[in-house]
Amino acid sequence: MTNSNKFHLSSSAAETYENQTMPAIFAPMAEATLDAISLPGQAKVLDVACGTGAVARAIALRLSGPSRIVGADLNPAMIEIAQRNIPTGKHKFEFVAAPVEEMPFENGEFDVAFCQQGLQFFPDKQAALVEMRRVMCDGAKLFLTCWASIPPFFQIVAEALAHHLDDDCAAKAVEPFIWNDSAHICSLISDAQFECPPPTALALNRIMSASPETMRAGILASPNEPALRKAGDEVIGKIVSEILEGVARFRDGDTLKMPQQAHLFQAIAK
Repeated sequence: MTNSNKFHLSSSAAETYENQTMPAIFAPMAEATLDAISLPGQAKVLDVACGTGAVARAIALRLSGPSRIVGADLNPAMIEIAQRNIPTGKHKFEFVAAPVEEMPFENGEFDVAFCQQGLQFFPDKQAALVEMRRVMCDGAKLFLTCWASIPPFFQIVAEALAHHLDDDCAAKAVEPFIWNDSAHICSLISDAQFECPPPTALALNRIMSASPETMRAGILASPNEPALRKAGDEVIGKIVSEILEGVARFRDGDTLKMPQQAHLFQAIAK
């Protein structure tokens, strides 16, 4: 991510991301990704667009030998939380706030890299991939995920935002999901000097509480937070009610289980 990235989160939004969004979808996605790939016993690992460190922490549990695990993200609020939650043990962790196009690492430092749901946010995707390749050694493996379609949940969120706020907020809600052409993404990865076969599919559920409080916190932990707070609590309440009505078919007791689909790319640095 560069400084022109539209997806900065406030400190409060980053906390909600760690406590709510991460366990709802990004930690399960990290586990699904790791179940679908093979890792060496020990490695020098880079987690690009690491957020609050969900992937890095999951990787640590899968590496048998002492390893170096580094996370980089443009959002300082995310990095602060990642640094607070470094697990103890045999691995060496490091989290840095840095734009993906200019990461503070030497050429060929890493033999494994991850980018979980980050590429679609980068303004210059090709420059980001070229920089990832620069810091990876020849033969290093890149594991990268992007959404494969707009999930039903976010389509419902977008419709509620369009109804009560505006089309710009609605577009922002689904923007992470509309960049999903697997052939195009694969071509970009290949152009950055990777061998990139077609992706495999990952299917999982976003699991979250069906309570209004959880839904309110969730929509505020997004780039739409300023517009929502400007609109006020009454409007936010109406949006929350409309979303909960729209997702009622996914309700299982007090929980929502909503399907999402992702592409998993497994590329090798040439």
